Amino acid sequence: MDSGTRAMVDAVEEARRQLRENALPTSKEGWRARVPPAEERVMLGALADLVEVTAELATALSDRMTTIESPHFYKGAGSRLGDQARYLREAEQKVARRLG
Repeated sequence: MDSGTRAMVDAVEEARRQLRENALPTSKEGWRARVPPAEERVMLGALADLVEVTAELATALSDRMTTIESPHFYKGAGSRLGDQARYLREAEQKVARRLG
């Protein structure tokens, strides 16, 4: 694996590790109180940021793939992830409007 590809894989794996070790366990703790609306908006924004950058990465990688089908898969994933990021942004904006 060339150093550029390795750096991308390492960055994605580090993000996954951080989410699994830090964010996911905290989100599953049943004893915690509900998330306050202002923090809910911030969390929606953070999730939207994460999905947006993942969509950008998938789309950018589509131009670098060499097998016949891979560019299509990466572009499709980038498009679908972009849709989900927009969904999260809309939810973030709705919560922000509700908060005034």
